[in-house]
Amino acid sequence: MIIDVHYHLSPYPIKYENVLERMGEPSRLAKVAGIKVDKETLARRAAERYPDLTGNKLIKWMDDAGIDFTCINTVDNKDNEVMTEQIAMTLNKSIADVANKYPDRLMAFAGIDPRRENALDMLKQCFEEFGMKGLKYHCDSGYDPNSPESIKILKYLEQKGGILLTHTGPLGPPAKCKYTEPLLLSETSNKLPNLKIIAAHMGSPPRWREWAALAAFYPNLYGDMAMWQAYAFGKYELFCRELRDLIDYAGLEKVMFASDGPVYDIVIPTKDYIQLIKNLPKNAPKGIKFTEEEVEAILGNNAVKLLGISER
Repeated sequence: MIIDVHYHLSPYPIKYENVLERMGEPSRLAKVAGIKVDKETLARRAAERYPDLTGNKLIKWMDDAGIDFTCINTVDNKDNEVMTEQIAMTLNKSIADVANKYPDRLMAFAGIDPRRENALDMLKQCFEEFGMKGLKYHCDSGYDPNSPESIKILKYLEQKGGILLTHTGPLGPPAKCKYTEPLLLSETSNKLPNLKIIAAHMGSPPRWREWAALAAFYPNLYGDMAMWQAYAFGKYELFCRELRDLIDYAGLEKVMFASDGPVYDIVIPTKDYIQLIKNLPKNAPKGIKFTEEEVEAILGNNAVKLLGISER
């Protein structure tokens, strides 16, 4: 079973002109992966790939990539003047509706900025009315995951048995990266020891050691492999060495597959990333070994246990 624990669903129209200026990160990914592609080409792919009002495009993509189950999310940012509370909740309702339409394939995570005055009421509505199962944080927007307002809504999330998927690791301007340090999740875990936390990107390749050191001690802390595909294809030996060390430090059960789709899929098809991981036992460089059992755990078995879903 293959599970993607980190996918951004965009249930609204998107124009080429609106995504062209957002192609910095996909361009960086392409450069690391050794792929020559211009921003205009990426923007055209994004305008076609990103908008998915019904979820039908996502399901087709999952079938093509061989993905059985996906956790979909949206992101809220109080500092974004366009992102009002009403719009944030409309987006949450939209992705919840998609997940509820495909309950055997999808699980929805709400996007709520804890700095909003009604953040707790928003989260309660997402869980109790919309049927959502988790919460997505992008603390680089400017908030500490351990602030009083954040802990307030995370306590509710813990009580409901929900999952926090939170970005960790550096990002480019204007991100406030001090709030994305994996070390912050130590305090979060201390305050909420029963809250299941997925550190998106595991701190990303340069900062994974900080995440792994924590994950080894905190049974509620996990991580996903989104953003790692650039190194997997552009610096394969480094990717294998880092992944091997990461597993050995943090524990195999802590690592889960994720695409961060569709953002990275416009550069490297997720089905190719999955195949690369499947081939690790036979293709890993000399002196680095992966087993079939490890690959199966990363691609799905670990997530099955964390998400509490039935294997198909």
